[in-house]
Amino acid sequence: MSQTRSKYSLLNAVTAMAMTLVNGLMGIVVTKMVIEAFGSDFNGLNATANQIVNVLLILEGGFTLASNVALFTPLTRADYAAVNGILAATRSKFRRIGLLFLGAGVLVAAGYALAANSALPRGFIATVIMMTVIPGAFNLFYATTYRVLLQTQQREFVINLISIATLGLGHTVNIVMIRLGGPMWAVRFITMTFALINSLLIAGFVKKRTPYLDCRQAPTPEKIKGTNDVMIQKITGVIYNSAPIVFLSVSPSGGTVLASVYAVYNNIFLMLKSLLHSVIDAPRLSFGQLMTEKEKKDIWPTFAQYEYAAFLAIFVLLTTCSVLILPFIGLYTNGITDANYYDGRIALLMTAIAALELLHIPSGHIINMAGEFKISRNIQVIACITLVAGLAVGGSIWGVYGMLVSVLTVAALLCVLEMGYIHTRFFGRKLGQLARLLIPLTAAGVGVSFLEMQLPLELTGYLKFGVWGVLLVLVNAAAALAVSAVFNRQQIRGLIRKLRHLLRKS
Repeated sequence: MSQTRSKYSLLNAVTAMAMTLVNGLMGIVVTKMVIEAFGSDFNGLNATANQIVNVLLILEGGFTLASNVALFTPLTRADYAAVNGILAATRSKFRRIGLLFLGAGVLVAAGYALAANSALPRGFIATVIMMTVIPGAFNLFYATTYRVLLQTQQREFVINLISIATLGLGHTVNIVMIRLGGPMWAVRFITMTFALINSLLIAGFVKKRTPYLDCRQAPTPEKIKGTNDVMIQKITGVIYNSAPIVFLSVSPSGGTVLASVYAVYNNIFLMLKSLLHSVIDAPRLSFGQLMTEKEKKDIWPTFAQYEYAAFLAIFVLLTTCSVLILPFIGLYTNGITDANYYDGRIALLMTAIAALELLHIPSGHIINMAGEFKISRNIQVIACITLVAGLAVGGSIWGVYGMLVSVLTVAALLCVLEMGYIHTRFFGRKLGQLARLLIPLTAAGVGVSFLEMQLPLELTGYLKFGVWGVLLVLVNAAAALAVSAVFNRQQIRGLIRKLRHLLRKS
């Protein structure tokens, strides 16, 4: 069982990284072509449409996570009658959510079209929003139940592989369409079409490969607990990720052009964070099942290794990013004159936000996988109040920088609260061990970044950028291992042994 968990975690991580690279790199190419062909105004609208859909996903209410946790025990015991009862309740709930999502999307599309600070026609703005809403509604109504089952089975790699194919094809078709001089609306229509295909393929795979699946059984919604507590996580996450760009797009001092500037940085950091999430998130469902089989004290050594592996990945990628982000922005936006994309303050703030945001993810996963939704709710309530107040005040006074400082503050607060709870209460008196894992890497990361920023980087093309990227990743990985050899020799040896074991078994 543990070997299967490890194998699935590795598959989930590898395919998630591949999906992130396909979607991220091709998305960056498409974004550049969109800005050049249709302007920053349309790119800002496109980016805002994605975030509006993320806001509407508040309606999902964290029901996916609650269903995952409810399915752990019956799947472990092969109690398929109980599994089908939970899935029947999940399907019924998501059908209602999908219809509500679509209705809310229609209202938001109409309202945003009137409020947006954009030179584009109002009818066109509403159409773009609706072409973003429709695949989200269909996914909730039809496919999310099947996604939930795959996730709980730790077979997210199936979702990832299907998404790699559909996202890759969608981006490819968009690139061809733009090069052939196609119309502006086709960018969103193509994206919508392949998103719908993605949902159909995932549902079809699960139906074909799961012989015991029968959602016609009597639903058992009483077994899905904690949905009200999980809801606040969803609200905080949506405000955290989506509010800045939506606020900018309607702000008199911003508009969709400034939203485009923010979105370019955000897309780059989103790709990097998604790469790290691929590593950090992959084992989370394994921990959920592990907690149905073992005591907390027996899980701690595995968690400590997992957390340290996450810290190492964060160190390598974000030290590299801090050095290369502005040279890349200069290269990427060369020749674009309708907005100023080169901004060191945005780059610095987003790097710090990404680091803090990622550090507490392992602790957050343990809280959720243990079903301690009330603890998470209390933490998220504090974070949500702080975030809303910070965005309102900071955004009004200092614009985009004020909003980013507010997000940075909340990321730091979540670090303290979630990591503090896991290392002082859940596992008990592990704060000293956390400090020994984290402090040396943090200090080294700041020092390495500062030194590498002094390098005379003259990136005159993407080939040079790629070469420097590879070199810095290798140098920073060596630095991380050197720090680990001095301060955390036991952890790094354990990780190397585990990696060798996984490679032999695969």
